[in-house]
Formats: sequence, structure tokens, C-alpha cells
Amino acid sequence: GATLARSKGARYPTRHILLNSAVIYCQTWLNTFLGDRILHPMRSTPRNAHASAPSSDVRLVRSNGRATGPRNKTTERTWERYRDNTARHLIGIARDQDHRAQQYLTEDRGYEGLRPSLGPLISLVATEPRPLGVLAAELSISAQACSQLVDVGDRAGFTSRRADPSDRRSRVVSLTPRGRKLVRDAAHILTVIEADYRARVGDTFFDSICTALQQLAEFIPLPVRSAKVPSAKLASSLGLLPLLSVHVQRELMLATERRGHLGLKMSHAQVLPLIGPDGAQVTTLARIQGVSRQAISSTARDLETLGFLARASDARDGRAVVFKLTSKGESLIADSVRSLDELDDQLERTLGARRWRGLQTGARTLYASLDLEREVFARTARADQARGADQLTRLAQELRRELGAVDASRLANILANSASQ
Repeated sequence: GATLARSKGARYPTRHILLNSAVIYCQTWLNTFLGDRILHPMRSTPRNAHASAPSSDVRLVRSNGRATGPRNKTTERTWERYRDNTARHLIGIARDQDHRAQQYLTEDRGYEGLRPSLGPLISLVATEPRPLGVLAAELSISAQACSQLVDVGDRAGFTSRRADPSDRRSRVVSLTPRGRKLVRDAAHILTVIEADYRARVGDTFFDSICTALQQLAEFIPLPVRSAKVPSAKLASSLGLLPLLSVHVQRELMLATERRGHLGLKMSHAQVLPLIGPDGAQVTTLARIQGVSRQAISSTARDLETLGFLARASDARDGRAVVFKLTSKGESLIADSVRSLDELDDQLERTLGARRWRGLQTGARTLYASLDLEREVFARTARADQARGADQLTRLAQELRRELGAVDASRLANILANSASQ
């Protein structure tokens, strides 16, 4: 601005032109770097914001050539979208629901041998016996993995197998009397869990989630059709959320496969969504998922073999090891975000704009109230805040030197008024 004023012999003082330029730059920078976090903290990252850096993402360069303004934020926007989306919120709530139920059933009701992976299986066979092949397809796992899962249910006394009357070569899985009692006790604790959810977010948000899930159950090809459960019950319950969670994970996995990421399995969802920019320790992943370290280690090694993860020393503890995303893994994350956009479009078309917004807001509010997966992105969020504060401090110091105390104070007042509008 000062250079332009001198070259054109402008009548306006150089300081005023620099002040106007600084105002425009600061407003652009604040909108780009901080934006919704200050003015609209509950608003999600705009869809497709990760696709490319906006033209307003300018750089302020010192005389030594180092950039002091915002860098290209494409990667940060991708991570922001990846860690704040409705699919993650619904899957996280379903996991919390399952963990609470499992804790109650194990500690208060004495059921041994329960695992989180048994939940969808038992939900399916609770309505009617199912052949192993059908179960494998509905759970999106291999026939061998399904047989191993049923083995767990059989050993715990919840399920049993018998010959299929229509095909003697096939085996049908059904609940035992102990398994049916487990379902009744689980239904009881579900009402207790949902009462806590309702108290956390209020009737409006909770009912928005339930109503949207009921509508999705009518249109999405779930293995358990809504006709088997009274509509009024569905409208006030999150009972179908675990199966909807499986459906969402399956759709996202298939979408990333179509983009060339082959070899992924449903079991990988225990690990991949919980690898933040700084990586994650096996103990952290096991704690969040409520499974053993051995199970997480096996899945992480599988992803390591596929080239999505690699081991590295933990920056906080040199003795510990974290699994971090490779360049192939980061490409998978970017394509997962694009798949999330497609899934959101699909769900919005199914629900309609108003009900979709209600599901988004309700799920985000409940997810936040449960403080789920906080440690996955906590360090990155703190680093982003510290980096932003440091950049703001340097910018303020430079502008004060250039503008002087009086005009720097005027700039502060202008920005304050702009932020409050």
C-alpha cells in the first residue's frame, strides 16, 4: 500500500493506506484461519472446504522472505472435516452406547464373554435365526471371520448353530435361552443410557436424532427391518444406531475402495479413524474401543502390512511407539473426507434438509457432551491454537511498529467492531 501510494503520488497519507490494507488483510486472515471458531463455534466445517485453499488465503512476507501469515491450510481443513462429521459422531455414540451396556451386563448382571463385536451379531439373530453366509454379508465380514465371531458367541452361551432345514450344507445361528435373557437385560439398560443422553442434550436434540434414525431405517437396507419393531418405539429410541453405524462404516469402506484403496476390512475401523495427525499408541486405541491391546495390535499390524500405517517413536515419550499414517494413509484420509461428503449428500437427500440439519446438530451436541475420542486430536488442537496465537502475536507486533500506537489502537477497534457484527 505504501509503495503504491508513493508511486502514484496519492494525496492520502501512507499510514492511512497501510491501515486500510491492514484492516482488509486482518479481516481476511481472521475469517480464513479462525473464522467459524470465533463467530460460530458450533458450525461444522463447510462441505468440500478441504478440496482447495481459498483465494483469500494470502501470505504476509517479511523482508527476509519468511512467511508470517497463514500457510496453505488444505491439510488442516481435511483433518478438521475428518474429525468433525456426522458419521464420526454417530459411530462414536454407538460405541459409547455399546460400552456402557457391556459394562452393565458384565459387572451388574454377571454375563461373561461379552465383546463389543458381538453386539451387531446378537441384534441380528435376536429377530430370527440366520444362516452363517447371510450373517457374514449383513455384517460385511468374511465367512471365516463370521464363523469365528459366532464361535465367541457359542462359547459364551449366547448363540448356537444347527443345520439349515432348507440347505443341509448350511448352518443357522440362533439365540440360546441365555442369549434371549441377555437381549432383555440389554433392552433395559438401553432405556437407562438413553435417559442419560436425553438429559445431556435436551428433548429437542435427542428427539431430532431418534426421528432421523427412524426415517433412515425405512430407506436404508438394514438387515433388521423397522417393521419388526413398532414405529413408536423406534421414534423414541436409539436401538437401531449400532446397525446404522455398521451400515455407515460399510458405505465409507466401499467408497474408499472405489477410489483405489484396496484390502480394507471392517475390522480396520477399530484403528484407522482414531489415528490423528500425531499418531496413536495401541493402549489409547484399545481404551477407546474397549478391546484388548492384542486385538488392536493385530489390526494395526495388518494396516502396517498394507502400507497405511508405520511405527514411530512417540514425541512425548521416546520409549513408547505410536502408529502414524504413511503417505498412503494420508491419501486414504483425504479420500475418506470426499467419501464423507458423498455420504452426507446421500443422507440429506433421504432425510430432507431440515431433518438432516437436526440430525447433524443433535449428534454433534451429544458427541461433544460425551467427550468422545478427545485424546485422538487433543494435541493437534492445542498445537493449532498455540500456532494461531503465536502468529497473531507476531502480526500484532509488526503492525504496531508500522502503524504506531494511535493507528494500531484504531485498527484494534475496527476489528473488534467487525467481529461483533
